[in-house]
Amino acid sequence: MRLIAVLSLAFVTASLSAGEVYRSVAPDGTVIYSDRPNGPGAEPVFVATRRPAPAPIPPAAAQPTAAAESATDALDEAEPVVDAQRIQQELAEQRARNCEIARSRAQNYSAAHRLYRQLPNGEREYLNDAEIDEARARAAADVEAWCN
Repeated sequence: MRLIAVLSLAFVTASLSAGEVYRSVAPDGTVIYSDRPNGPGAEPVFVATRRPAPAPIPPAAAQPTAAAESATDALDEAEPVVDAQRIQQELAEQRARNCEIARSRAQNYSAAHRLYRQLPNGEREYLNDAEIDEARARAAADVEAWCN
């Protein structure tokens, strides 16, 4: 049971430390990296981030007393459960925010008659009917993924 908790905690913390980045190519061939999809050709790119190393423990604090060791052991057993609960709560909150964003986007896409993508020079490029259908399908899939 403890092994399952530790493995699930490791999996969740590993997924939290990864950044979400999208790669797309502008019409002039410029490669664009962004935290949001930048058009229909945007591809997700996995970027792993490293956590800073923990601060070293001073030598005086490195040799705890017997009472401190037993208290530390009790805390060590409780920490993974508390951390896992906190992480689960943060993930649920993030999922709810993403669901709200996905629903809003799907509603806007279905109400809009014309959709466009922003070009690097600030101009708008309007999507054709097939691209609009594709964008609406992606928005509906995002709602399905985040809200269910």
